[in-house]
Amino acid sequence: MKLIPIILIFLTLSEVLVERAFFVMGTILEFRLYCNDKEVCDKAILEAYSEVKRLDDIFSNYKNNSVLSRVNSFAGDGRISVPPEFIELTSRAIFFSGLTDGAFDITVGKAIEIWSVGEQKNLMPNRDEIQRAQDCIGFDKMKLYPREKQIELQSPCLSLDFGGIGKGFALDRAVKILRSYGIKRGIVNFGGNIYAMQPPPGEDGWDVGIRHPRDEAEVLTLLKVEDIAVSTSGDYERYFEVNGRRFSHIIDPRDGLPVKSVPSVTVIARNATDADALSTALSVMKRDKAIRFIEGLKDVGVMIVREEKGKLSIYKNPSFSKLEVLKAIN
Repeated sequence: MKLIPIILIFLTLSEVLVERAFFVMGTILEFRLYCNDKEVCDKAILEAYSEVKRLDDIFSNYKNNSVLSRVNSFAGDGRISVPPEFIELTSRAIFFSGLTDGAFDITVGKAIEIWSVGEQKNLMPNRDEIQRAQDCIGFDKMKLYPREKQIELQSPCLSLDFGGIGKGFALDRAVKILRSYGIKRGIVNFGGNIYAMQPPPGEDGWDVGIRHPRDEAEVLTLLKVEDIAVSTSGDYERYFEVNGRRFSHIIDPRDGLPVKSVPSVTVIARNATDADALSTALSVMKRDKAIRFIEGLKDVGVMIVREEKGKLSIYKNPSFSKLEVLKAIN
């Protein structure tokens, strides 16, 4: 989750600040936009919000009538028709699965399910349950038919979950709608995912604060950004709690276990879909592999906060550091 510090805004005569907030996809969708026409701005915001709600009806794993729920219930029974957005996002997810050697994988649904049930019952999943869930994970077990707009889950226990990429995708779609209305200045904050458009009048960028993962009152670092997406994945807002122990909501697809020792990963990228997926994948990777992977990325900023024996250590690549205006702790 990101903190956006309060900034004093001096409006020009031709632009007004319009702010709106909605609850959707289980979190808050916030708009701060500068517009020449408030009515046009309001219309753009409502259309963007409606698009996010529509995507929630497609990708929600909490709604029994969502497209995702129907796809998961059809696992092992052949092809099923889906909307083009489902094909688009699944294709992007498969790309990241290959790019990260499986550190990112939307077929992690069964593992998330057993940890959710464990939280409800206040019982840790046992080894057999974890192994069975792990056997149900594998992006190579699904097949897309883009021309026919169909997908096939080839294992009957395969279960998709878009929690590590879906909000980024919805945010990109919302920003696209805003731009279609001619809106250029603004920032949209969507539950840990931010897209910063052009800055307020007279400013050289948006100030985006990344909170300290162990102290909600402290800002870990401050970024100055424009026309770029920022995504933070962490264990401090969403987590499983079993027998008084907190576990990250991010599951490693390779062993079916919650991520340990990585309380926060922030990624800065050109679009929110990529930033969301990469922040999830880098939360899972071991340190050395993560650093090698990051070194191969182009124009992507990354900060990884690790925790060992109660002490935090921070890795930042040059693309991240150049956007900092308040340096993170070392």
